[in-house]
Amino acid sequence: MSPRRGRRSSLALALVTAGMLAACGGGDSADDTTLAHASAPESDRARASSALQAAARPFPQHVTYTAGTIKPTHVSQADMDAKVISQYALWKTNYLRTDGGDGSWIKYDNTNSTVSEAHGYGMVLAAYMADKETFDSMYGYFTKHPSKWGPHLMAWKQTLKGGKMTDVEGQISATDGDLDVAYALLLAHVQWGSTGSIDYKARALEVMHDILKWDIGPTYSNLNVGDWTRGADLNYTRSSDFMTGHILAFARYDSANSAKWNRVYDEISKAVNDQFTHGSEQTGLMPDFMLRSSARYSPVIGRWLETKNDGDFFWNAARTPWRLAASWLNDGRTDMKASQQQMAKWIREKTGGVPKKIRDGYFVKNGPNGQQMDKHRDLVFTAPMAVNAMLGGPEGQAWMNSLWTSITGGDYPATVEYYGDAIRLQALLTISGNWWAP
Repeated sequence: MSPRRGRRSSLALALVTAGMLAACGGGDSADDTTLAHASAPESDRARASSALQAAARPFPQHVTYTAGTIKPTHVSQADMDAKVISQYALWKTNYLRTDGGDGSWIKYDNTNSTVSEAHGYGMVLAAYMADKETFDSMYGYFTKHPSKWGPHLMAWKQTLKGGKMTDVEGQISATDGDLDVAYALLLAHVQWGSTGSIDYKARALEVMHDILKWDIGPTYSNLNVGDWTRGADLNYTRSSDFMTGHILAFARYDSANSAKWNRVYDEISKAVNDQFTHGSEQTGLMPDFMLRSSARYSPVIGRWLETKNDGDFFWNAARTPWRLAASWLNDGRTDMKASQQQMAKWIREKTGGVPKKIRDGYFVKNGPNGQQMDKHRDLVFTAPMAVNAMLGGPEGQAWMNSLWTSITGGDYPATVEYYGDAIRLQALLTISGNWWAP
């Protein structure tokens, strides 16, 4: 069992904050939580018409990434595509559930629970795989579990109780899930159009506008950790939310707010480069959480929200080697390229080119930068490094090949657990050339 298992329980701070706000009437009115995301009949109609809408971009797509990108050379394109297909089938079998009658959701642990992070992953995967039936069923579930703050954002956690999926531990959102849901709806708009029973683009814009209102800090345009954030917490940010490709897509589709989205992107770039030039010069590593204080971002010291290693490369920041690569792979942005290429070089040399030597955590702030925390390894940390390796250039080709082998059976079996399997599948989509930008 991954040490991450206690990660989300640390949202207790968020729940206390949200509870205090509700009790004293703080923040914007929660009365608008009575507004539904979309009516149930819309999702019912969607299921009835799913078969009538052909996908514009069926899997596989084989997009051309920015010049200089490397991919595995020891396996064929057909074999890479086949691996994605088989892993997607396993992922659905192992984690997709419909218990409770609200639509499809992702079983993320052993308690018949789900979280918006998992739901966002699922919607993105279904859209890329052109699986409309699954996508629309997950969308239907999403509409039935709104946050009490952002009416078009998803409450972060539900558990099966008495045969019904019930919101638990606070009806508040988490930014990673919010971003993925909005992005998935844009993918769906490209795949199936928005003239059918679900207007995917309109729904995407609703989510995007609530992200701007509830998940973005008003002073610096930094991504917050959820719609519950208030006061001094507004200047904190979580690196796993740095979904650079998503933000650029939002700027393209939400033309009325493109300047705001571009400011969000610039703030991500600033956070990454502040760390790269003030502590992670040799490693490119990002911490889980950062604080914007006046001129620049810095890692938090000790525990801010989740663990004593909130200022280190841990279970949140593990996703950054994948997320930060997206703006270069698909959009050709070079503002964060140097830090990511340095990371590719550092981890290759740190491990001697052996993927199973990648460890599940490295110090950034609370110890010597780049020093491993323990001797464990985990797919959650290895799979994103395989995407990062795509920026490694010709000298990193053998490393790229080894990482593909590692995450497709060499070091990790076909099924591990929800978090690692979801991240691996998205990494495989990217490495195989099938992560297209809407």
